[in-house]
Amino acid sequence: MRDPISGREYPETLIKTAAKINGIRYDALIGEIKCGRVVLLEDGKILKRGYTTGTCATAASKAAALLFAGKEAKKVEITTSAGIEVTLDVETADAKECSACVRVDSGDYKGDTFSGLLICAKARLFPVFAIRAGKGIGIIKKSGLGKVGAPDIYPHILMDIETNVKEVITGGVEIEIFVPEGEEIAKDTVLPMLGIEGGIPIFGATGFIEPYTKDGYKHVIDALVSGKKKFLGVSTGEKSKRIAVEKLDIPVDNIVVAGNFVCYAIEKSKAKKKVIFAMPAKICDLLKIDAHDHLDLEFSTVAELVERLKVADEERLKSFFQTLAADLARKTGADVYVFDNSSDTLGAFISDED
Repeated sequence: MRDPISGREYPETLIKTAAKINGIRYDALIGEIKCGRVVLLEDGKILKRGYTTGTCATAASKAAALLFAGKEAKKVEITTSAGIEVTLDVETADAKECSACVRVDSGDYKGDTFSGLLICAKARLFPVFAIRAGKGIGIIKKSGLGKVGAPDIYPHILMDIETNVKEVITGGVEIEIFVPEGEEIAKDTVLPMLGIEGGIPIFGATGFIEPYTKDGYKHVIDALVSGKKKFLGVSTGEKSKRIAVEKLDIPVDNIVVAGNFVCYAIEKSKAKKKVIFAMPAKICDLLKIDAHDHLDLEFSTVAELVERLKVADEERLKSFFQTLAADLARKTGADVYVFDNSSDTLGAFISDED
């Protein structure tokens, strides 16, 4: 059976072992794997994925739509950004106000700042379908993160909300997304420094939160890279993975999303050809450098730096990331591509070896 998120193929023996040592019925575990909820480790242990703020917002929106349509909303089934159907509990549902809230469950990723937050939505009559950001949703204040002044709700999440709500309501309705504690929580994060003010982002590439539990996730990486003998692509996230697939025609099954474990994945791999796909901020993180130390410019985030230099001095921008690509290649022995949010290649180091 294949993990629908990572693409890893689980042997039947591993599934049976995991079911036995964790005291789970075999068919129940199969169901959890199919819906992307769990990750199996090589020793049979199970790590649970969580649901992103984007998935919770989509679920709350559909629940609010159900209430608006005069239906019950104790649980709600939605399709995530990865195209997987999941069912989430609705924690609060107010039929009179047509509002509903879903609590963020971060699974086994204990470092998630937004774990336990209520993500809420309210439905009201409107001439056309519309989505509005309410209290606790961050507003973009600096360039490089999206449209300045717009709420930080990722475009594909807006599409997910619309698709799922229209399964319930075909007429005009406005969905307001709000996070009651979002503004307060955001104050204690890096969001204001990054240029997101007044709340949290509604985001998530696949709809799931990976169980990044240090050594626990290293076991996942071990399993993902072990079967790739000829070619291994390692991406820092879903976005760089998508760009590599679309722009370089890399087979999706040959790419492992490793997050902060990119160098670890390359080190553990025995593939003949290894390639890293990174975004600008992530390659700085991997090399443990501060871009301010290398570029005499005023900027708050690496994303803002990229947007500014693409207009003012693209040659300097590409020279900087070309140098970083070469540095990471020397450090890891892998080829390296650095992409920006527009899918442009900012730097690349490709060895002469096949």
